[in-house]
Amino acid sequence: MIDALLHEVYDRKQNNCLHFAAKAWELLTGDARLGSVKEPDVLGARTIIRGFKRVEGPTREPSIVLMDTGSGEVHIGVCKDRKLLHLCERGAEFLPFDCYTAVYFDMRFYQ
Repeated sequence: MIDALLHEVYDRKQNNCLHFAAKAWELLTGDARLGSVKEPDVLGARTIIRGFKRVEGPTREPSIVLMDTGSGEVHIGVCKDRKLLHLCERGAEFLPFDCYTAVYFDMRFYQ
């Protein structure tokens, strides 16, 4: 199921981490709520997490992950099997969280 997403290519306006997370979340859970979130809402994060419960992560079951960069940008991804499914400039990635500790901070998980 995830393999189809790993061929996605990053495009700042048409296919960024929010677009990708919405597709991944819907594919994995059937829940289309992330598809209605607008990019400015990621910065505040409140709109994204409304209706979701914060959980300890990384999770085995799918969860939404909000994370910050050192420069203060907020990114979004999906956690599955304790790995981060995320789209960045390099393309789609599905790697263990240990691979991201130098890039992303304050990871918050929601289901």
